[in-house]
Amino acid sequence: MENRGNSNTEKGGSRLGAARHQRILELIGRGEILAVVDLADRLGVSQETIRRDIRGLEEAGMLRRIHGGAAPSGPIDTAARRPVVERLSLDREAKAMAAVAALQIFDENMNIFIGGSSTMSLLANELAVRGPSMSVTTNMIDVASVLAATERFKVMLVAGTLNPATRTVNGPEMFRTLETRVFDMAVCGTSAIDLKHGFLGPTETHAAITSALRERSKRLAFVADVSKFSRVDTHIVQPLEGADILATDALPSEGAVSVLRERGIELVLPPPSEHDSSKATEHET
Repeated sequence: MENRGNSNTEKGGSRLGAARHQRILELIGRGEILAVVDLADRLGVSQETIRRDIRGLEEAGMLRRIHGGAAPSGPIDTAARRPVVERLSLDREAKAMAAVAALQIFDENMNIFIGGSSTMSLLANELAVRGPSMSVTTNMIDVASVLAATERFKVMLVAGTLNPATRTVNGPEMFRTLETRVFDMAVCGTSAIDLKHGFLGPTETHAAITSALRERSKRLAFVADVSKFSRVDTHIVQPLEGADILATDALPSEGAVSVLRERGIELVLPPPSEHDSSKATEHET
């Protein structure tokens, strides 16, 4: 009986520690430099507990220790927290080129899910012009409206509550819809790519949606411009090994290419005819 009690206490402590770590990362995700004393006050624990948390999170590569506190380990993608209409104008050329690269991963009559992001909106534009005929389920109204305007696509917009900033439909109804569906492929955006932790995003909702799609799709693809390799964010939406394809606008670093290859991720770049001749191009498997 005593051992079971100790075990339960340890499990409870682990859960509280994990929740505290997540809260610290959420605060760091705003791009703030956080003092130990402030974190201790906010989270209702001792300063020594916060110092241990910070050490552990630094070892995991999730933040950077500084004198008296913690800071983001790299440039947080604060753009991912802005309305999608604003994000469309940021790095638009690179995002559009990543969308062009992604055209190669689609085949006629596929049954796919397209997630919600500024890059997914640009992908829908490319598919509407020259993509194959497909059945498309999406939670982004921009994707649904663009593809439904062409006769080549059978489009389903999932049920749920509309978030006007992201122009996506979310909530319990959306997850209930996904429970009854399976897809040949799910295609998502990401705010950052970390070679240790995987594909990152700004909220738990992003992680939950991607996890559900991974379970219900034969293949999971991400479409993101190569600058995402130099950014960080606060939530792991999918570990590297959970992804099958990455379509991007330019060749990542040699180290990144090596890691992607080791994890079995197909790297898809724009065809030479589409890409700026001054940039390297490659389509690897």
